[in-house]
Amino acid sequence: TKGCLIANFATVPMEAIAADTGCSIVFLHHASKGAAMMGAGDQQQASRGSSVLVDNIRWQSYLSSMTSAEAEEWGVDDDQRRFFVRFGVSKANYGAPFADRWFRRHDGGVLKPAVLERQRKSKGVPRGEA
Repeated sequence: TKGCLIANFATVPMEAIAADTGCSIVFLHHASKGAAMMGAGDQQQASRGSSVLVDNIRWQSYLSSMTSAEAEEWGVDDDQRRFFVRFGVSKANYGAPFADRWFRRHDGGVLKPAVLERQRKSKGVPRGEA
């Protein structure tokens, strides 16, 4: 298909440069709108366009906005969650698993590591309140 040809047009020269120089190449791309809207921007196949891009790369990371459920899980007020993004790795062919990390947006859009604590879920009704 035309999409596969375009994706190969982008990835083949990058692979050749990496092989010739021994360097790594970082190629920036964005997730599809559907994946982002459904909270699936952290999935390997969330990249927009041809799957050739995802299939040909060896490492893929993402930035994903904090969802309402994540805000509740991490104790972040819903009106503040737009300032938080999660960085993670969705594909790592040659590396160890990587734990997701939270960052907070500051002035000018600068991302700085965020220190968040998971909220404990209460089980049942506390004694004396039944």
